[in-house]
Amino acid sequence: MSANHNYLVIMAGGIGSRFWPLSRMSVPKQFIDFFATGKTLLRQTYERFLKIVPADHIIISTNLAYMELVQEQLPEVDPQNILREPAFRGTAPSVALAAYYLRTIDPEANIVMAPADQYIVNEEAFCADMLRALDYTATHPHLVTLGIKPTHPETRYGYIQVDEERPADGFCKIKTFTEKPQPEFARIFTESGEFYWNTGLFIWRAQTIIDTMHTLLPDMMTQFDRVFKEYRTRDERREELYRCYESFIHISIDYAVIEKAPNMYMLSGSYGWMDIGRWEDVWQESAKDTHGNVVHSGNCELYDCRNNLIILPDNKKTIIQGLDGYFFCATDDIVVICPLDEKNIRHFRTDLQTKGEEGLM
Repeated sequence: MSANHNYLVIMAGGIGSRFWPLSRMSVPKQFIDFFATGKTLLRQTYERFLKIVPADHIIISTNLAYMELVQEQLPEVDPQNILREPAFRGTAPSVALAAYYLRTIDPEANIVMAPADQYIVNEEAFCADMLRALDYTATHPHLVTLGIKPTHPETRYGYIQVDEERPADGFCKIKTFTEKPQPEFARIFTESGEFYWNTGLFIWRAQTIIDTMHTLLPDMMTQFDRVFKEYRTRDERREELYRCYESFIHISIDYAVIEKAPNMYMLSGSYGWMDIGRWEDVWQESAKDTHGNVVHSGNCELYDCRNNLIILPDNKKTIIQGLDGYFFCATDDIVVICPLDEKNIRHFRTDLQTKGEEGLM
């Protein structure tokens, strides 16, 4: 199959609650420059995949509320290539929407589904694996994910176990998925050598994922069939989609399809992959001073401080002494100081939300 049938869908509709208070409902994490490079996570993902698919084959899937943010950060993307979800319903409906849309413009569409919040060190090796996976799905009715050999017992990632038989082409049939295990099981998985981290990067033909989802989510897919009837205009499809989208259950593509599909395969890779899912990840991948501190922004004086992540305004002098492994973040309406631990951050946000502090969300 010609590479002209290859497309990328960047999933950029999440709210990024783990990166509160910088990530808000109005401007979630994919639209933020976490590494002070001048490029947001969305922009970095877009530029990474320009090495794999043509620019006009890149689709952005996002919530309707973030349409203007996408256009501001990716002005070169045709507005028709921005899929707008009218409600937050998880990744399964957004995957289905992208597959149906691409099938209407190219019945042979071969798709990479990529989150907007991942970090890749060796982009050359990453691109080679992506092209290899696209070649495979173009000629096989399979759903493919990329797997990473774990380097430590990480509890934030899902784990993949593949069949013992390793085919010559490297695409292994997946045996089991385990979502975010407890520390003891993560250690067992890592030490066994039989498990891989699930990257959440998926490759498949539009028709293959539509057929698979019809079996696993028949009610939702029947509604998509109605939305994308051949005689409908683009505006008519959008109106019908907006009418039915809110009725969809809120469900992830992993839970609804990936963990259940009988045609799931994995290609293992090694290119320095990380899912940017907590403030500690930002600290880990940022340039540090000689004491391990990362000052993302702020006019600071540090005394006997180590391994801290600091995001503060420049218009006030800040003095910090004697702290190790802390997160400091100040915005116009809130200051957060806590250990570099995502569970604490989410607890603070949830607690304020239950107290009616919606303006801080």
